[in-house]
Amino acid sequence: MKNIFRNRGMMLFVCLLVAGCQAKQIPITDQTVRYEQNSELTGDEKDELIKQVNPSIFTTVDRNNREAQAISVPVVPKSGKDLKLKTGRYMITGYPTGNISVLDSKGELILREIVGDYAGARSLTVSVEESYTIRVDGGYDSVEIILSPTSLITELTAGVWEVGTDIPAGTYTISLDHGYGYLQILEKEKNTILYELIGGTMGRTESTVKLKMGQWLRVTDTSLITFRPRNP
Repeated sequence: MKNIFRNRGMMLFVCLLVAGCQAKQIPITDQTVRYEQNSELTGDEKDELIKQVNPSIFTTVDRNNREAQAISVPVVPKSGKDLKLKTGRYMITGYPTGNISVLDSKGELILREIVGDYAGARSLTVSVEESYTIRVDGGYDSVEIILSPTSLITELTAGVWEVGTDIPAGTYTISLDHGYGYLQILEKEKNTILYELIGGTMGRTESTVKLKMGQWLRVTDTSLITFRPRNP
């Protein structure tokens, strides 16, 4: 999206300098300021990107993976394939590239991610209940689903993560090494907070986030977000 907010500050400066127009003709909204200062998306663009959050995204499972079982799908038909897993925490990869969708017990979409070697993220990590369906599309030749161990870390790959279980609560600076992606901070019965991140040497962005217990994080459209702790 590389949205319009990035350029508004420069547009306003040029307008004032060259055309002599008054600032009130290009209002600086709270929406603009929040993006310029911390790469936080708000308003219609945020709503378009995240739409309605399925409550099943807050699923918690036994992180010891006592019932979970890894599976391998060596051949994916062109029509795609629906998979059923035992309850557990999994990391899903596929070759070469396709869409992975996680559906709840009613068949409603929890999340969808492009995963593979050539586009999107390299893997998707999610908690799955036995009643869920994992749908992989025909873009894949093969799919691997392995058990995902739990430990407190500060580098998160694409997927859904719980503050206090997967990453310590605290204040962080977040960034990408390359490409672009998004971080959603989710909390039950509260509005989602969304950050857009850009990596590389040109146009690189960083955001400051404060994580607390009771929040979930969704990393999407990128393979890895680095969280660097900040001093209180």
